[in-house]
Amino acid sequence: MSQENVEIARQAIEAWNAGDMDALRALYDPEAVMRNPPDWAEPGPYLGRDAIMRQFSQVREIWPDENFFDRVDLLDAGDRVVAQVDFHGGTRGLPLTAEMAWVYTMRHGLIVSLELFPSREKALEAAGLTE
Repeated sequence: MSQENVEIARQAIEAWNAGDMDALRALYDPEAVMRNPPDWAEPGPYLGRDAIMRQFSQVREIWPDENFFDRVDLLDAGDRVVAQVDFHGGTRGLPLTAEMAWVYTMRHGLIVSLELFPSREKALEAAGLTE
């Protein structure tokens, strides 16, 4: 089951990169929860697939020029997947590149939780892993 979870995480990132928000939406459980780091302007939590998708749409509005993840590293952690990626975005000609880490939690083939962290170490810790 855990390799299936890694594939679901990969599909979510690929759907984002393709701008296919319908495909991304289909990967989330209707009752999913998303949490940003507490020091972010809008930490959430975002409760339910609709709220998560609204937040994703806002990110796309803020960074409309380009908006994708690369250097994707996915680590199997049972019912969780730790993701480390580089985010590339741009707005009004101002580029941004940032390293990001998060933890997906899966159940019955869907994402039930997405937690964003300021570092890979914090994401691994949240998933019960160490480097």
